Amino acid sequence: MTRDADDLRELYYEFGRAAKIAQLMEMEAGNLALVYSTMLVDTSKVTEEQRAFFRSLIQDINARTFGNLFREIKKMVAIDDKILATVEEALGKRNYLMHKFFREHNFAIYSVEGRLSMLAELRDIQETLNKAHATLTAMTKSLRQLLAKLKGHEILSDQMAHSLMADGKKVDMI
Repeated sequence: MTRDADDLRELYYEFGRAAKIAQLMEMEAGNLALVYSTMLVDTSKVTEEQRAFFRSLIQDINARTFGNLFREIKKMVAIDDKILATVEEALGKRNYLMHKFFREHNFAIYSVEGRLSMLAELRDIQETLNKAHATLTAMTKSLRQLLAKLKGHEILSDQMAHSLMADGKKVDMI
């Protein structure tokens, strides 16, 4: 295997990692919107009408772009300026990654120096996306815990949440 092939493989690998982090960040924004949307609902007494509403809400969230979804979240809740800056920077880098990264580097991919530069940029993008993902995850978890306390429920562990989601997927497929 030549060094060129190794460089290309690493470049595509890091691009894939960055794209994965971007998708996780987008999914977490959806989770935050869902948790916020359940604030006024007694989840122990969900009606069929509410169930239908939440199904359509989930479809709407899944259909939105990250930027569009985050604009909607900003309308629903007041968000600290530092958090806004973190997520908006990540949104910009996510959009650049998905729509312009290879076009901007054009011929750089054909030289070792160019690929090294691209790799460094991808790692910087990953760091920004990871920071925003962690921020959104912390917001979702904090809101979940707050709601559980306000409603007098046991705080849902991550393990329990995954178990409930798996059960919900089984029921939804019936």
